Amino acid sequence: MVIGLALTLALLAALVASGLRLRRRRRKAAALAALPGGSRATALVVEDFRAMDRHLANRDCLCGGALAVLGERSHNDHGRVLRVVRVECRRCEELGEVWFDASQAYH
Repeated sequence: MVIGLALTLALLAALVASGLRLRRRRRKAAALAALPGGSRATALVVEDFRAMDRHLANRDCLCGGALAVLGERSHNDHGRVLRVVRVECRRCEELGEVWFDASQAYH
């Protein structure tokens, strides 16, 4: 009976910790999406691809860590050419995306 109670308490503690971690990640993801370039709607307009590189080199995670570029892809959005760069924080390992409107870079 004591073992069952201990296991139940351990399971409850693990569920609470997991829930808190999930809530913290969701809040951080929402905060990142609200930043300029954090979503399709707030895509940063760039004139060339070097501007994307410069922006990414100077952009930090909300925790203050530097971002590492994991890859990028393109989207065509009603005539706009969007580049989406997948990033990961080197400190907290949070994943994110930075959106760029690269339409001018192609003209």
